[in-house]
Amino acid sequence: MPSGPFAHVCMVVKNLEQAIEDWTKILEVLDPGQLEDPIVKYDEFSSGDDAGMRWATFVSHHGTEIQFIEPSPGTPMGDRLEQVGEHVHHLCFTTPDVPGALAKLSEKGIKLAGGGKTYNDPDMTWQKWGWVSHKSTHGCLIEVASPYESHKDGKWHPVEA
Repeated sequence: MPSGPFAHVCMVVKNLEQAIEDWTKILEVLDPGQLEDPIVKYDEFSSGDDAGMRWATFVSHHGTEIQFIEPSPGTPMGDRLEQVGEHVHHLCFTTPDVPGALAKLSEKGIKLAGGGKTYNDPDMTWQKWGWVSHKSTHGCLIEVASPYESHKDGKWHPVEA
C-alpha cells in the first residue's frame, strides 16, 4: 500500500513492456525499494469506453507508486495517446469515502470529470473511483480512489481494517 493518500502517478504509454523495462532501470538507481515487491499488472482492464487497456504499477510502501496504462487503439485514451503522445495521465489520491470526497470537491467549485460519477470494476467490486477534471487541476486528471494494498500475488486488494 502507498504510504499516504497520494497513491500513484499514472502515465499513458505506447508499450507497457518497454515502460516497465525502462522504469526498472530508473528505479534500480533512484528508488530500489519499489522493486522489492512484484509489479501489480493487469493484462486487461476497462473503464467506461476505454476497454481492453493493460496496466502495471511499481509498488511502494514508502512513497508514491509509479503506474502505466497502455490503452487499446480506437478508444478515447488510445486516441489521446496518438494525438498527444506519452504523458502523465493522472495523480491518484485515496480516501475511504470516494462519493463523499467527490461531493465535497464539487461543493467547493472543483470541476469533476464524468459528471462526478463513481466508477467500479466488476472484478474488484470493493474498488471505487471518480475523477477531478484537468480544468480544475491545471493539467492532468486526479483520480479519487478507494485505498488499496498491493499483495505478493501481483494484484490489488482492499485495505483491511
